[in-house]
Amino acid sequence: MKKPQLNRTPELKDQTRLAAIPLVFTHDECAQIVATYTPQLQPALVDTLDLAQSEGIRKSSAVFIGHTKDTNWIFERLNKVIRDVNNTIYGFSVGQFREGFQFTRYEVGEYYGPHFDIGPGLLAERKLSLTVQLSPPDSYAGGDLLIYPEFVAPRDQGTMTVFPSFMCHDVRPVTSGVRFSLVSWLAGPPFK
Repeated sequence: MKKPQLNRTPELKDQTRLAAIPLVFTHDECAQIVATYTPQLQPALVDTLDLAQSEGIRKSSAVFIGHTKDTNWIFERLNKVIRDVNNTIYGFSVGQFREGFQFTRYEVGEYYGPHFDIGPGLLAERKLSLTVQLSPPDSYAGGDLLIYPEFVAPRDQGTMTVFPSFMCHDVRPVTSGVRFSLVSWLAGPPFK
């Protein structure tokens, strides 16, 4: 009689861990992204809210950038790094960047209050959130990216911080200077 095969449990991943990957973009590449997309910035809105309502939750400037021939190098870099992180740490079922990326500027007094990156509709497909620090760390004060309950994202220029989209986070008010960041979300089937 043949011995029954045991079902082995796949290696468990840590789905609440945070990751910080230094120098995903060089300082020159960060400066290039800032110079290219700053002229396109507009007041940032929270979906379904007008500017006055949005400012109670978020005050900043942003622009969404799609995947084009000119942005392909950015998406290729983000894609390679975040997939390596997902395979190593999270093990989520993921697909692609469906929303492009958001280039954001926070000036003095600007912020983004506590929020989650997932929600109804297409937001339900967000699996991993990423933020790339584009500003030199000494070019602004305040403006920390806080991922609850207590993780403060590194401020080193070119560093990518990755976390599951279901984790609450905020950007604290900038007290001097200007903070630039690049944000995106790797999508996949909604969490069950």
